[in-house]
Order: sequence, then structure tokens, then C-alpha cells
Amino acid sequence: MTISELGSLGEIIGAAATVATLLYLAAQIRANTLATKRQSLDDTIDRVVQWEARLVGSPDLIRAWINGARDYHGLSTEDQLRFTALLVEILAGIEATLEAAKFGGVKPETVGAVHGMLGQLSRNKGVREYWEANGQHTFAVDFVREVNRLFEDAGTTEPLQQGPLPFFVPAA
Repeated sequence: MTISELGSLGEIIGAAATVATLLYLAAQIRANTLATKRQSLDDTIDRVVQWEARLVGSPDLIRAWINGARDYHGLSTEDQLRFTALLVEILAGIEATLEAAKFGGVKPETVGAVHGMLGQLSRNKGVREYWEANGQHTFAVDFVREVNRLFEDAGTTEPLQQGPLPFFVPAA
């Protein structure tokens, strides 16, 4: 075998190694992407579970949440603070999930679930009152547009139709 033939053989081996490396990297990127999406889903679930646990773990918070969902403006200043803190916490979690979805970091099913939560929240008179008074000034413009759209859609939902607690609190 001549030097030229050996050089050609080396180029073929090098090209094959490059292709193998690229295939390996593609597989690793895909696995990492799937792991990231799974972690985003876990983070979303954890946020909701922790939020609900804090809510039901405190009589003051649960009272503020129930009364605030029904009538934000009718709350005492202390309960408005409690209600606002709870609502901002869950809305910030939803915003983070939707932001991650823009970059492919969240599965479409997860986006659908958080849209469902947001839709149920928007059915509460007190949540809409808070949003109109304060919420639109607290969050990113693109999130505000999305919430406003969902709030408009919620206006077409039958008021007496049940929804999942604690996201929807029926009237007293």
C-alpha cells in the first residue's frame, strides 16, 4: 500500500469517526432535551403542589383565597396581601412554564394543562378584579396578552359550571 492509499484510508476513517461523533452528539442532545422537558414538567407539578399545600395548610390563607376569589375588592388589606401573594405565586409559575414552552422546553400537554389552570382561575370574579387592578402591571407583556385572551374566553363559561378547586372557587 502506498502512502497515498494510506492517506486516503485515513481520510475515510476520519470521516467515519466524524459521522459517528455527530450521531453520538445528536443522540445526547436529544436525550438532554427530553430530560429538560421532563424536569420542566416536574418543576411545574412541584410548584402547583407546593402552592396548594401552603394554601390548605393555613386557615388564614385558605380564607383569604376563598374570599378573594369571590370578591377581591371586598377583602381587608391584610387578606388582599395574602390573596395577592398566592395569586402572583401561581401566575408566576404559569408564566415560567409558558416561557419555557416558547423554547421547546415544555411538552404541549403541559402547556394545555397550565392553560386549563389559568382558564379556571380566570372564572373567579376576584381573580379578574385583581388582574384588572394590578396584574397587568406585574407581568411580562406577552404573558399579559395571553392572560387577557384566556380571561375573555372564560367569560363564555357557564358561571355555575363546576371547576377544579382551588383554581375555581364557586360563589357562596
